[in-house]
Amino acid sequence: MIVQEGYRENKSYVHPERRMQNMCDEAVRWSVNAALHEDDRQKPIGRSLYRYLLEEMATAAMKYAVSKDLDPDDFENDTLPGAIAIGENLRSALVNDWKDKTLDFWDSNSRPIDRIKADKVPYIERSSVESVVGDYLALPYRAQAMDRLLVKVLIAMELYAFGDEMMNEKKFLGFMPHSPLKQTHTLLGYLKGLFTNAVLFGGSAALALFAASRGWIGETSAGWITGTCASLFFLFAAIGTVALPFAWYAQANARRNVTKLLMAMVTIYNELRSDGPISAQYIRERASRAAEEGVAWPAPLFAVLDDVIARTGRF
Repeated sequence: MIVQEGYRENKSYVHPERRMQNMCDEAVRWSVNAALHEDDRQKPIGRSLYRYLLEEMATAAMKYAVSKDLDPDDFENDTLPGAIAIGENLRSALVNDWKDKTLDFWDSNSRPIDRIKADKVPYIERSSVESVVGDYLALPYRAQAMDRLLVKVLIAMELYAFGDEMMNEKKFLGFMPHSPLKQTHTLLGYLKGLFTNAVLFGGSAALALFAASRGWIGETSAGWITGTCASLFFLFAAIGTVALPFAWYAQANARRNVTKLLMAMVTIYNELRSDGPISAQYIRERASRAAEEGVAWPAPLFAVLDDVIARTGRF
């Protein structure tokens, strides 16, 4: 009887873990509804990337709070907001404006090279992404889903930036493009140079001969001008011809190097598509080899991989 009365007196009691779970559900629901885009209303939002990440981060925060026996109020006010903020800030760093703010804000199945060729490079705010990584690593808990997405985004950030620079560089006022892939082929440039010099020097010689025929200058002067123009034409042609093989080789080598770096980054990115566990050490070794070849990875990439290696080694 005493037990029954005690039950009646405490029937409104909610276990702290249950309270924290309710807080997580409410925080995720509120954040998703606040971010809901018109296009997202046409599909089940429960399967969206955004909701999934928020739930994983909130769950990780709750497990940490339970392990530390934190008070639910402290969890709600201090611990949980930090978890939700990581998901919100990452999404904000990967959407350009309100038109793009869909809940599925990152397409892991897209083909980066195809998107670069189509000049449809996704928006990535580099400084904001790196700031999110710093905030995430400062937390006392981790979520495997966030580990994997951050690694993907950090690799894609350099892949898309470098690929866009090399494949979509715009010409500016006739200046030679920086990208070897956008530069005029050396042989074509050589032929254009010959044609330009032929027009320039040939035109000058013809003008001198015309002036001599009109009596504007002497025949001797016209002869000197014509001879000088012919000499300069053959001199530049000879220099260009001697330099042609070396320039051709250098350009071909530069193009191969660009292609090699792009393929190295694409290969690593594609290896992250697996639905199973991925070895952080393996990805780090691949990224390190690519860095030795010339890939300038974002520094936070290795910070995330080292953090995963120090914990489980998988993500």
